[in-house]
Amino acid sequence: MPTTLEFYWELASLDESTRIKAATQLISALVKFQAEMPKASRLATTEKELDEMCAGDVSYGVKRLIKGLASPRDGARQGYSVALAELLGRIDCISVKLVLDLLWKSTEATNSMRGQEQRDMRFGRIFGLMALVQSGIITRQGTTPVEIRKIVMELAAIGAKKSYLREIAYVTMTSMVPMLKRFDGRDELIGMFVEVGLDKGVVETPDELLLAMRLRRQYPGYDWHSALPQWQGRHMLSARNGAKVAKVLCEQTENPAATGTWHPQLHRVWDEIFDLYFNPQRADEAQAHSPMEFEQLWERVVENGLFAPGATQSRRFWGFLLLERILPHLSEDTVPSLMTPNIVRAMSDNISAKNKTPLAKVGVQVAEKLSAVCENNTKVGLAVLTHLLSQKSTIRTDGRMSLRSLMANRIVAKLDGAAIVGYVEYLQKLFAAPRRVHLRDGLAAGPQAGTAAERTVEKQRSWAVDQMVRVARFGQLPVTDALAARVLRFLSTHAAFVRVEGAKCNVEGLEEPLAPPLSKASQDYCALALTNMVGELSRQASSEAGRAIGRARDGTAWATWVLGLVLDKRHRGISRVLHRYEETRAGLEAVLKQLRGMARAAGKLKEAGDVQRVQALEILQGNLGVAAAFGAEPQAQTEYLEAAAEVGECFERLERQLAGKKAADGEPQPVEVLTDILLSLFTRDSSVLRRLCDQVFVPFAETMTAPGIEAIVGVLQAKEGAGDGAVETTADALDAMDVDEDAGEAGEAGEAGAPGQADGVDEELRQRIQEALGSPAGDASDSSDEETFDDEQMTVFDDKLAEIFRHKKEQKAWARELRLSLVNFKLRVLDITDVFLARQGENPLVLLLVPVLVDLARATLRDSRSRAVHERAVSILNTRLGKTPAGADAAQVRELHALVHERARRAGDQRELDVLAGVAAFAARTLLDAGDGGEDVHKQYAAAAADFMTRKASQMHVGFFRTCMGRLRASQLAPLWRVARDALAQYARPKQAVNVYRQVQAFALAEAAAATAARIASDLDAAQAAAFVEHARALLLALRAALQETIVYAVSEDNRNAATGKLLLDAPRLREIIQNALQLTRRLAKIDAFAPAVAALAPDDQWARAVRELEAADKLASPVIKNLCRSLADLTQSPKPKKARA
Repeated sequence: MPTTLEFYWELASLDESTRIKAATQLISALVKFQAEMPKASRLATTEKELDEMCAGDVSYGVKRLIKGLASPRDGARQGYSVALAELLGRIDCISVKLVLDLLWKSTEATNSMRGQEQRDMRFGRIFGLMALVQSGIITRQGTTPVEIRKIVMELAAIGAKKSYLREIAYVTMTSMVPMLKRFDGRDELIGMFVEVGLDKGVVETPDELLLAMRLRRQYPGYDWHSALPQWQGRHMLSARNGAKVAKVLCEQTENPAATGTWHPQLHRVWDEIFDLYFNPQRADEAQAHSPMEFEQLWERVVENGLFAPGATQSRRFWGFLLLERILPHLSEDTVPSLMTPNIVRAMSDNISAKNKTPLAKVGVQVAEKLSAVCENNTKVGLAVLTHLLSQKSTIRTDGRMSLRSLMANRIVAKLDGAAIVGYVEYLQKLFAAPRRVHLRDGLAAGPQAGTAAERTVEKQRSWAVDQMVRVARFGQLPVTDALAARVLRFLSTHAAFVRVEGAKCNVEGLEEPLAPPLSKASQDYCALALTNMVGELSRQASSEAGRAIGRARDGTAWATWVLGLVLDKRHRGISRVLHRYEETRAGLEAVLKQLRGMARAAGKLKEAGDVQRVQALEILQGNLGVAAAFGAEPQAQTEYLEAAAEVGECFERLERQLAGKKAADGEPQPVEVLTDILLSLFTRDSSVLRRLCDQVFVPFAETMTAPGIEAIVGVLQAKEGAGDGAVETTADALDAMDVDEDAGEAGEAGEAGAPGQADGVDEELRQRIQEALGSPAGDASDSSDEETFDDEQMTVFDDKLAEIFRHKKEQKAWARELRLSLVNFKLRVLDITDVFLARQGENPLVLLLVPVLVDLARATLRDSRSRAVHERAVSILNTRLGKTPAGADAAQVRELHALVHERARRAGDQRELDVLAGVAAFAARTLLDAGDGGEDVHKQYAAAAADFMTRKASQMHVGFFRTCMGRLRASQLAPLWRVARDALAQYARPKQAVNVYRQVQAFALAEAAAATAARIASDLDAAQAAAFVEHARALLLALRAALQETIVYAVSEDNRNAATGKLLLDAPRLREIIQNALQLTRRLAKIDAFAPAVAALAPDDQWARAVRELEAADKLASPVIKNLCRSLADLTQSPKPKKARA
């Protein structure tokens, strides 16, 4: 014994290598000792027989190893269990019965034990059973079914009692399954496993699913339909069991006690699942038992289970581990099946390294490994990248790293033109011959061809089309014109042509027939993708200098190129399958002819602006032609062709204008025709054309005329249902809509009211109900006898009522859709309004738009349904009025200025006033730029100041004036200085303003004017600044007088509320007044030009007397106020002028 004792101590080491070394040395020594003993002819079933048949060290070792399993010391359980398993396997005279007896004896938990001791006993028993099973002695001849049942029942009992041991108990039970085939009563043992381990066939946890899968895999001949009646098919993962499998693997059981404790590792059942799908040696088994496709299992369990919206963090953690495990098997074919929306969204949410939660860490870890896979396989990388482009959740707006940017940065760096072309070729081959993708053996085995279901074919072809379009549109990829043309040609070919069977075809891509043939749905999908791609390319700017937008390197517009390809008469062996091709052919050929004429005309022009306008018309007409050619609705095709003809008319007018030909009287200008066309296109369903309108409008903005602006204004002022030339403002429109809706609601409420209440009742609804009752509406109230219906009549009446209310519901839905359409329409019109104001801010026509935008912002302020319109209008007013119109009509500007100030004085809240402040400053600067608007500006802002100071309900504030001061030039600030001086002289004195707060704001207004002194001194010369010095002197004199009167009033008896006795002008308000006065004086004293004016305000006896009285006032003489007064006196006595900063 002394020779092996030291090994037992090292078996409990925390270091794994030390434990393995000690176990190896111990087992070697014990086996050597046993070899010296006579060979046993039977198995030892008792301790006495163990001592007799085994060496002393071996007997001692078996007992000590079993007893040590319950030790809580360091790594004793791990080391002792490994040594025990190896020893039992090497010593062939030890029986299962003996081991179970020793284990039960050494690990028996009693009620007298503490909780920790009972826990140690439980762990010792489970580790002992694991060692027993792993040793393989269960297969020895002396093992009986009774002992097997004892082991299984004990494992099941441990798992049921302690959830944290459930998984390891079932894993141990599962490892016993292959050993059952050596027993004669195998079916009885399988039945016992089902009864004990699977709760009589009720499989509801991952542990039970693992055991059931292993049992069915090992013994397929057993009557599993009877043993597991709730599970259909030849496999536990059969498609018919999909819902149950998902519920089990996501642990969505109604019995929480049946599931184990959560831990950050995948359950062992996933080892069995991945082995089934990815082990080539089990291909025959999968073929014979037909489990569901892995993609289907992935969608059910991972996408819609572990990553479902609202899933817990623990489930998403498991989902990330599964995604990490599947990455080695990822191929370009399986990307759409595995990188599903919920998974991509979860990765995007957890990609930021700022989030340190375990879920975020594993999300970043999976993203990094995905990037590594993509870097090593460019086809997979492109498939992943372009797939992510379709997921909005991959974009972040909070400045943190997004999944899309992470993948793009890694993948794009590894790509070249050849890799991209190769990927597009792969997609085109996949489109031509869709394959049924199997994940077996990952990339090694590759996809196996098979007969795919129709749904799978459509899905693969649509995915291939989407991927091609994204590759061609993704700006970070090195995409050439040749590649873009290849994608366009492919989409055009399959959207417009079908190969004639038996004929020789000369169209690229149709040399061989597609298998299976292209469906109508796939053709329409190609047409839609083509239309969108042409629109995107038409708006895509190139990084090459001098290259026009929406054109190839040779100058050909992409839309013109596509139309030329479709209408090419040299094609042979094909049949055109475009909708209504014969009816639209003439119109399309006319459009193509005019497009080529536009291209020739643009090449002859020299002025850049003229070239851009012609090219813009070409792009617009080309996209209209493409939309008409590949459209699916006859009415839309007709409308697009008519719009294309109108664009052609616009080009002809523009061509005559460029040639110097004079237009006839009353003939609209090209820009006016284009504006009408764009406004009509805004009502179309095509988002491509709507987005293109802004781009087309840009080069025409500088040629805009008053009639064109009036067309835009008319739309912005329009309301629902306005007809017969009615002109109504947006505010009236919205009010009318609200009244209509309120009336409808009142009508519904009135149905349940008293018979005599006619107000608020929908008369049409009443009339229809009376018709359903079968009596005239006028006789309903006169009938005194209650009419009774039989069952058949009542059924008819109920049907009529249901139809009536269904009709009312449809009317309301139609009204909501109409309102939404109007909102969207105005948003699109606001887009081109923004374009015009951004590029033509100095155009006098701006003055036609500003009042309409002000009305629109005001009318939609409190309408939640038009919130987007309000925010867009406010954004335009806040950002696009930085320039002043040159040569504007002074009367028109004065009218706008007066209107805005009137609105400001009656503003409902601060949001409206903030918008009006910017517009008022714009109008004031425009007037002052005209040279004679100083008095008008002073008059309006003086009225605003008077309203602010004298009306308690006024929403006006100092910011309204400060906005104007900030936007005017330094030379234009005199009217605002006069307003500040007058306000200070009149309303800063006690009891002149409506309340003390407004009196304080009079001082704040003066301080805001003084804040512009530095700009005046730096921007103006000495002569111009001299006038402001006089304004400053007057301002300071008014300040001193108002401040002295305020202090005198503050310490007088008049400064008390007659009813309550409280001070009207209290210490906080007085402190604000003195602070504003001090800040004003400091701002002027820092500037050389204004320093003499400050020095002239040396404190006199009246000031000193007022300060002394203030210091004597207990409720007002705070240390802060005393220091402020002292600082103000020191500043005026000894000013230290400093030069203004440049």
